[in-house]
This record gives sequence, structure tokens and C-alpha cells, in this order.
Amino acid sequence: MAGGYENIYQWQAGKLADCDLEAQAPRLGLTPDGRGRVRVRLFGRDYLVDRGGVRPADGGPAGVNHLSLVAHYALSPGRGGPDYEFVPLSRLSGPVPGRGSMGRSTPGSAAHSRALARRFDRDPEGLAAAALRLEGRPQSRDLSGGRAWLFHPFPRVPLKLIQHEADGEFEADYRLLFDTSAKAFMEFEALAFLEGLLILELTGELELTGEATQDR
Repeated sequence: MAGGYENIYQWQAGKLADCDLEAQAPRLGLTPDGRGRVRVRLFGRDYLVDRGGVRPADGGPAGVNHLSLVAHYALSPGRGGPDYEFVPLSRLSGPVPGRGSMGRSTPGSAAHSRALARRFDRDPEGLAAAALRLEGRPQSRDLSGGRAWLFHPFPRVPLKLIQHEADGEFEADYRLLFDTSAKAFMEFEALAFLEGLLILELTGELELTGEATQDR
């Protein structure tokens, strides 16, 4: 799998060679540095993107899936801004995103809810701390009564995490929702990777994925 992830990154990096990153940076909410590079922030860490590829601004190693997602966003043809209307990823799989409905959980989202439940059901404040570390901002209680956090892993792709704590009648439930405009900026498969990486970042399980890390 590490080899496959590396191939995905190399494919994305190859497309960067022909991209005018500075010209398209403003519509993606990115900052050019005047030297042909743009700075992209993902999960609280800055990455530098140029025509040669992606590397962490701090010079440390990075997960290859993080590098691929940063490259994918920097290459985005998307325009406009977020709608700040949120739906499950499954609702974005068709040509036109649905609005105004939570929809049913997909198998992936159900697995992610279980992963968050295993880590945080007995440590609800641990979730708040993990969200803060990833620059998630606490929100007012969701209409359904759950605790909510808003993330901006990329400037034009906000995500919302909602936690319903267990009570005497229901088990705990966790839902990760995407802005309805997300597919204008990232392909569905990349959004699925982004969802999975956020879950791994929150739970601290990245080291268990086998994802390659590299010095760039």
C-alpha cells in the first residue's frame, strides 16, 4: 500500500510542474510567496508547494497521503466559496450534492464513528483537545443537540464534526460532514482520503496505517 500511496503522490507532483500556482492561489485562499511557491496549511501544519512537489515548511518528515492531498488542493480548479451547509460525504458522490438532510451513514462513516467512539466515549474532553490541536473551532450545539467543531483543513473545504454523547437510550454517535461545495475544490476520492486522515489525526492512530513518511 505504501508504494501505491507514493505513486499517487508522484502523479500529483508531476501535474504541479505545469501549474501556475501563484496565479490560482487567491481563489483557493492560499498565500503565494513571490518565488513560485504557495503555502498550504493542513491539520495545523504548513506545507510549501512549488513545481517540484510538496514539502513541510518545518523541514520534518511527512505522510505521503498528506503530501498528496496538499498537492491535490493546490491544483484545484475550484472557484467560489464554501456554502457552510453540511452533508455526509455519501451525499457528495452524485453529480449534484444534496442539501438539508443528514442522510444515512455510509460504511466508511460508520467505521469512522466506531473509531472515534473507541477513543473518545470515555474521554469526551480528549476529543475537544484533539480538535483544538487540529485547529477545530467549537461551535454552538448542533440542531440535533450534539457538540460540534468546525475544521478548515483547506481554506475552501470546511468540515464539521458532530458528537452525540451516549445516554440511557442511545449509544454515542459521531458524524463528519462536508460543505456542499466541497466537490468544486476536490475530487470525491480525495475527500474520502481527507475524511480518513482527519479521523486518524484525531484518534492518534496514524502510526498504525502503514502510511509512508518521507523527508522532502
